[in-house]
Amino acid sequence: LGDVYKRQDKRASDSTPCPPNLHSIPQRTRTDQLVAVSHTVPFLLHVSRCASCAAAPTIGDVRALNKLVRSIKQEPAELRFWTLKGNLRIIGYPDAAYCNNSDSSSQRGQVIFLAGPRSRQQNSRGSLIEFESHKINKATLSTTVAELYSLMKCFGTCQMLRGLWMDISSACADVHIRTDANNLVTTASSTHLPEQKETIHMIQMLRKEACSGSIDDLAHVRTEVCLSVCLA
Repeated sequence: LGDVYKRQDKRASDSTPCPPNLHSIPQRTRTDQLVAVSHTVPFLLHVSRCASCAAAPTIGDVRALNKLVRSIKQEPAELRFWTLKGNLRIIGYPDAAYCNNSDSSSQRGQVIFLAGPRSRQQNSRGSLIEFESHKINKATLSTTVAELYSLMKCFGTCQMLRGLWMDISSACADVHIRTDANNLVTTASSTHLPEQKETIHMIQMLRKEACSGSIDDLAHVRTEVCLSVCLA
């Protein structure tokens, strides 16, 4: 990875559109490289935002891309995988931020762990098996709706991983979801319906999965221990 261009005009404004010769090859090439590298480094939020600006980037977007490349070079990442025993669990941490992107769109993120069984200790050991940060392409009218999109996407990924783990180990792992949106946890066990039609459908799906046992445990955690906050 390297800077998109080194001789940039420092007098150019961040809102200046990117010139065609810079946009067509260097900027897209670096963005594609970052998307490939993002599967092994914890810079997914910034990579997602750079990729979202690839269609019509500005000078400010190119400068942010150069800064991201330098950060990845200077901050090495290390992933550790622990030896796990017993009845393992799949724990998903979804999170979302409402209208926090430059185009007023919402961002969602998730991290999923394969963790050891429950114990009386406060903390549990687990290995990271999936993480993602992506812009929510649909319109979100509130933080709750953004969190709901993120939670349902995280649950779907956990279901896929549970099927893969069942093929590998012949064991059915429980799916536990931890979210810092306490209103979603309480809504899953209530009968109140929102006004938006699409939100009604998603709430009904959440209640069905929570009550049928597909989600073995849905619980609220504090924001400081919600491990997907950095991806949203």
